Parts: sequence; structure tokens; C-alpha cells
Amino acid sequence: MRFLLKLKHWQLFLITWGLPIFMNVVTFSNPVLLLSVFPVVLLVFSLGILGWIWAISTNLHVKLPAGVKLNSRRFKLLFLVPVVYILLISVALGLVMTQGVSVVTSVNGAVVASIIIPLHMLSIFLIFWGARFAAKTFRSIELGRTARFSDYIGDFVLIWFSMIGIWILQPRLNNLIAEE
Repeated sequence: MRFLLKLKHWQLFLITWGLPIFMNVVTFSNPVLLLSVFPVVLLVFSLGILGWIWAISTNLHVKLPAGVKLNSRRFKLLFLVPVVYILLISVALGLVMTQGVSVVTSVNGAVVASIIIPLHMLSIFLIFWGARFAAKTFRSIELGRTARFSDYIGDFVLIWFSMIGIWILQPRLNNLIAEE
């Protein structure tokens, strides 16, 4: 995923936001095609954004100043939960879209909801936590010390609102990577 940190801001934007938006626009007039392509769009978008957060957190971790301790092992373990969850949801949606109603009617909705809702909430929380970890890692490197929340709140918001954040953060990331 290191290559995501080397991309120009417009290249990263096209991969993470542009391609999914283009796919949605192209398939919008055909609802059946739109529903068939949606799992792929979800996968491309999610893996692009989550991959970017992963790349920031893991590849920049080695550049942390001496004395700054951030637990990257915990990050890797916990951040895999939403990644695996989104992969499984994409596969499940793909099966539902291709197999039709027969798959949906054979499964008890209450059972599915009791599994999906907690996993979804956990994944949302862990994505927030991962974005915070990435912002703290990035800002700690820039500051040369352990960043406080007030130091990296802006970067956290830019990562969360990545449609805008990519344009602002990626050039700074490119400069940091180019220093090697």
C-alpha cells in the first residue's frame, strides 16, 4: 500500500472517488446494472480509502521521532476488522445481486440484522479510530514529538472527509515520502 503515499493527489482522488463516481454515473440509467456493479464500487472505494489510512499508519510509523510510541501492532490488528467486514459485505452483496431474491428469502432477517448491525457499528468505530491513528502518526512526524489531539484534529477531519482531505494531505505526504 506504500504506492498510495507516492501518488499525486489527483491520482489518488481518481482511484478512491473518481472511479466509483464514474461507475455510478455510467450505470445510473440501468438499475439492474447499477445493483450488479455496486459491490465492485463499494470495494474499490473502501479499499482505496482504507488502504490510504493503512499506508499512512504503517509506512510512516518508521519515521516517528525517538520517544514517540504508537502501537502499530494494535492498529494493524484492529483495523483489519473493518477491512474484512467490507470484503465480506461486498461478497454478500454480490451474491444477493447475482442470485436474486432466493438468497435473501432463505435467511432469517432478524439473524442477519443481529450479526450485521453490531459488526457495522464496530467497523465504523474502528475506521474512526484508524483515521485518528493515521492523523496522529502523520502529525507526530511533522511536529517531531507526540502529537496531542488538538494538534491533529484538522488532519483527522481531512482524513475522514477524504474527498477534500486527499487534495490537502496527499501533497504533504508526498513531501514526507520524498525526503527518504
